[in-house]
Amino acid sequence: MDLKEVVWHTPDMECEGCVRSIHRALDDIHGVQQVEVDLLQKTVRVVFDSARVGEAQLQQAIEAAGFTPSR
Repeated sequence: MDLKEVVWHTPDMECEGCVRSIHRALDDIHGVQQVEVDLLQKTVRVVFDSARVGEAQLQQAIEAAGFTPSR
């Protein structure tokens, strides 16, 4: 297992519903170990196994949930 961590700023996240949407988008991806969404800081932190999933796939999942992540 090759664990890595990435943090995105998600300025368009506005409520607890947004937090749940991001969790749903990421929690079921094979290789994701941990997801932390901070509404006040507007950040998404993901710990993942880079041997199973790539950073681009995670970013695409956040975008598909309707958010604009940036680094």
